[in-house]
Amino acid sequence: MVGAPNPATLEADLFLVHSPSVYDFRERDDMLFAYLSDSDSVNVTSIYEMYPIGWFSIKQRLAEHGMEVKIVNVASLMLMHPRLDVEGLLARLDAPVVGFDLHWMTQCHGAVELAAAMKRLNPEVITVFGGISATYFAEELIRYASVDVVVQGYDTLEPITELVRQAKGGSRDFGAIPNLLYKHAGEVLRTGFSHKPSQDYNDATNDWSYYRQTRPSDPSVSKLIMTLPNTGCAHDCGWCGGSRYAYQTTMGVKKTLVQKSHGRIIDELRSMGEAARHTSIYALQCYSEGKKRMHEYLDAVKDLGYNSVFFEQFNLTPADTLEKMGRSTRSYIMLSPESHDMRISKAAGRGTYTMAEMEEWIARALDAGISGIMVWFFIGMPYQDQRSVRDTIDYCEHLIRKFKGWAALPLICPMVPFLDPGSRFFEHPQEHGYRIFHRTLEEHRQAMVEPLWYRRLNYETRWLSRRQLQDVSYDAIARLVTIKGEYGVLPPQFCEAVLTTIAETRRLLAEMEHAMTLDGRFPADLRDEIRAYNRRILAYSSDQIMPVERPFGGRWFDDVTVPDEMIKQLSETACDAR
Repeated sequence: MVGAPNPATLEADLFLVHSPSVYDFRERDDMLFAYLSDSDSVNVTSIYEMYPIGWFSIKQRLAEHGMEVKIVNVASLMLMHPRLDVEGLLARLDAPVVGFDLHWMTQCHGAVELAAAMKRLNPEVITVFGGISATYFAEELIRYASVDVVVQGYDTLEPITELVRQAKGGSRDFGAIPNLLYKHAGEVLRTGFSHKPSQDYNDATNDWSYYRQTRPSDPSVSKLIMTLPNTGCAHDCGWCGGSRYAYQTTMGVKKTLVQKSHGRIIDELRSMGEAARHTSIYALQCYSEGKKRMHEYLDAVKDLGYNSVFFEQFNLTPADTLEKMGRSTRSYIMLSPESHDMRISKAAGRGTYTMAEMEEWIARALDAGISGIMVWFFIGMPYQDQRSVRDTIDYCEHLIRKFKGWAALPLICPMVPFLDPGSRFFEHPQEHGYRIFHRTLEEHRQAMVEPLWYRRLNYETRWLSRRQLQDVSYDAIARLVTIKGEYGVLPPQFCEAVLTTIAETRRLLAEMEHAMTLDGRFPADLRDEIRAYNRRILAYSSDQIMPVERPFGGRWFDDVTVPDEMIKQLSETACDAR
C-alpha cells in the first residue's frame, strides 16, 4: 500500500467483513429462506445482515493507534445489489488482515466460505475470526484452510491491535500476543487465553457521526442506533450463550459481567449531534445495569434530545426508574417473560413475577409515562408443548383486550436457528429435556444449508420435536396476527399479507418435504417456485412489531464503505459475465 491511492481498490490496515448467513444464497433453488426461519423478531432477513456492534470499538481503538479499519457489509450489499460480483469486490480489498464474525453462529456457513474466497484471491492476506462463537469453536475453527487466526475472548481490542500492527510490519509470528490460535510454518500455535479484562469492556468510544446524514429508506421510521454498556451477564438463562454459566465455562472467568466506561457510552450518544432528535436507541443489555448508571444514561438521553429509546428489561422496572424513563424521552420497554406459565418461565431463566403482577406493573408503567411495552414470548423452552403455546396465544389475546393492543403489545417467536453452543441447555441437554442434533462447527455449517428450516435447528425438546417447533410457530404467529387484526391493532392489509405469506410458506415446505421423501430431489417446477419465493422474501426486511415490507438501506449496519461507483462497476461486470 505504497504510493497514491488506487481508485480501483479500497485500502485499509484491517477490513472487517460481514458475510451473509449462506454465502451463495442468491438464486438458491435447493433451500427455502422461509418466513419465520429467522424468528422475524428484528428488522433483518434470514441472511442476518446485522454485524456485531463491537466492530465499532475495534475500528476506534485501531484509529487511536494510527491504523485504519473499514467495515464492509457484504451481506447487506448482496441483498441491496443482487448482481454484485462478490469475488470482484473481495479482490479490491487491499489490507494485510481481514476479519470475519460468526455472530451467534448465524454466519457460520457464509463467513468460512467468504474467507476461503478471500484466500483464493489473495493467499497472503491474514484471515482472522473472533467473538463468542469463535471462542467456543476455536480449536475446530482454526483447522479450516481459510482461517489463519482465531482471537479468543469477549474483549479483543488489545490482541487485535497488536496483531494488525505486526502484520502491517510484515510479521506472521504472533507468539507474544495473548488469546490467539494461529498458523505458523504449517503448525497451529496457541498463545494462551490470558487477556480477560475485568473492567472497562471494549474500552473505546463508538463513533456514530457517520450516521448523522443517513436517511432511513422507510420514511415512517426514525434512525436507530444501539448502545452496549456491558458484556457477559448478571443472569443465567439456560438457553443463552452469553449467560453467567456460559461466560464462566467458555471464557473461564468468575466475574461474568464487565461494564463499559459510562463516560464512553455518553460520548457515543453525543456523537450523533443534532441528528439525535430524529434517532431512536435500542439499549442492549441494560437489564444488567444498576440504578445509578441507568439513571445517568437517562439523563444523557434527555439532555441530548433522543427521539425514543427501547429498553430490554428482565425484571419489572422499579417505579422511580419508570418515572425517569417517562420524563427522559419516548420510552418503550421490551419485557421477556418467555411464557405465561410460571413453571416454563422459571425454567427459561425468568419467573421472577407472575402474569398478574406483570399486568399490575404495566398499568403503573403506563401511568409513569412509558410509551409502550412489548411482551415477548418464546417457543422452544423446557416443559413447553403445543397446548402450552396455544395457551400463551390465548393469554396474548387477554393482554390485547385489557390494554388495547399497542400499550402492551404481545409477540412470540421461535428460538431459531440454534440453541446457543456453550449455554447450559446445550452442554447438559438431557437434564433440561433437550436433544442436540449438531455439536461441531461443521455440523452447524451444513445445517445452515438444509432445505427445510426445521432441520436447521440444532435442538428439539422432550415436549416439541423439530418439526413440531416449526409447525407450532406458524400456528402461533398466524393466530396472534389474526387476533391483532380482530382487535384493530394491525391494519387488515398487514394481517392479510402475513397470513398469505405463512400459507404460501407452509405449502412450499410441505411440497419440498414430500419431494425429499420420494427421491430426495426437487423437480424443476418446484425449484422455480423456491427461487421465486426466495427472491421475493429477500427483497425486503420486516419484523413482527410492525409487519410491513421495508426496503433496504438507511439502517446503521447497511454498508457505507464501498463507493456507489464501485458497486455499479461490479454489478455491471457480473451482468456482462452472464
